[in-house]
Amino acid sequence: MIDTQRARRAIAGLLMATGAPAPAELALANERLRALGWPPLGAGDLVRETPETLAPQIPRGLHADVLPLLCALAGDEPIRRRIADAYAQLWHGEPEPPAPPRQGSAVARWLIGQLPHHQVGGTSEENRMVERGTPYRGGEVAAPPQAERTPLRRRVERINDEYRRVVGAVERVIVGKRDVIERVLTAMAARGHVLLVDAPGVGKTQLCKAIACAIATRFGRIQFTPDLLPMDITGANVFDVRDKQFHFRPGPIFTHILLADEINRATPKSQSALLEVMEERSVTIDGVTHAVEEPLQVLATMNPLDHQGTYALPAAQIDRFMMMLEIGYPSPDDEVKVLDYHLGATSPLATLQPVISRASFIDWRETVPLIHVAPEIKRTAVDYVHGLRRSSDGPSISPRATLAWVRAAQARAMLSGREFVTVEDLLQIAPDVLRHRMWSDGAAVRERLRAIAMSGAR
Repeated sequence: MIDTQRARRAIAGLLMATGAPAPAELALANERLRALGWPPLGAGDLVRETPETLAPQIPRGLHADVLPLLCALAGDEPIRRRIADAYAQLWHGEPEPPAPPRQGSAVARWLIGQLPHHQVGGTSEENRMVERGTPYRGGEVAAPPQAERTPLRRRVERINDEYRRVVGAVERVIVGKRDVIERVLTAMAARGHVLLVDAPGVGKTQLCKAIACAIATRFGRIQFTPDLLPMDITGANVFDVRDKQFHFRPGPIFTHILLADEINRATPKSQSALLEVMEERSVTIDGVTHAVEEPLQVLATMNPLDHQGTYALPAAQIDRFMMMLEIGYPSPDDEVKVLDYHLGATSPLATLQPVISRASFIDWRETVPLIHVAPEIKRTAVDYVHGLRRSSDGPSISPRATLAWVRAAQARAMLSGREFVTVEDLLQIAPDVLRHRMWSDGAAVRERLRAIAMSGAR
């Protein structure tokens, strides 16, 4: 009876993954259970438990009955199908016996320590995901032969292949900076703008141009200077003497990938010309709103070393950048490769060809919201943000930052080949998303997250 109760909880958990199940769905599930000779679902079965918790507790003899029922009830719904695939993956081969709690991944524990508890009377789902080797640990989850791939699964696999091709193409121009390329593409997939802050000559402009070439999008560049006017960015209505009318002449902001070079050298008035288009994807000129073509991506650069003749970016504009990144100097071996590649008669950027279309990249952005974020993951992100707000004496983290953090984690999961977000996604992306909002560096962000997690564990 206990074994069948756990199996019924697995079925109820799948139905509740998308909210309260419909009466027709409960009736169908109970009909299938009666055919197996099992009791119907009761109020005690309607609980949320993850496959990692229940799969090892269900005896192997019940797998053949439970798995087809899970797949039938999941249908083509992406979240339910993902849960059914997780059970199938966990039961593939010998079943995993219940294991005592371990100390978990050394890397994850070094990053944050013990994760906070969100469930009364038990360990949090986040701890279980970190502490056990399960499909939620990250990486691509291979569907077993008997499990049919869902449309979302196939879509994510295709995007993962395209993503690898884009990274490989850009690496032919930007040598030895694969991690930076991946993080920029993660922000772009999440519809986020990127602020590149580093010394001159490390390849910030080349990186932006290479990404635009690899994705087959229009590239625009604005060199920010103190005499730059807002209309030089957005465009203006120009009077035509031939027909005696004003016509809108678009500015360089009407492109796909815009390089805002040395953004802090322009006056605050000119900097503010980017605020509306970065947030609303539109430009208002003389009371008329002009929409920009998707995808709109702002990649801004800033030199942190030379402050003469510069204007600090206001907090409102800093907050509109999803990530702030540094490229850094290459290693000696990579710098030799840079000389080999760029001292020839033809620049690698001149020979770079598109590897995906603009429509494919737009599909990346449309797929990100479909990546599942479990309620426990959302609660973890919010708890961390509230902890940072309470312990901060300086600028606070806005709700926009929380949304950007989780959306970037969705993009990272998708580009990693998964349809769901893990705790590791949040942790790996946190320094890039939060550091400029906290006016800190990546190491300090990790330490503060770890301190908040440790205080929550106590």
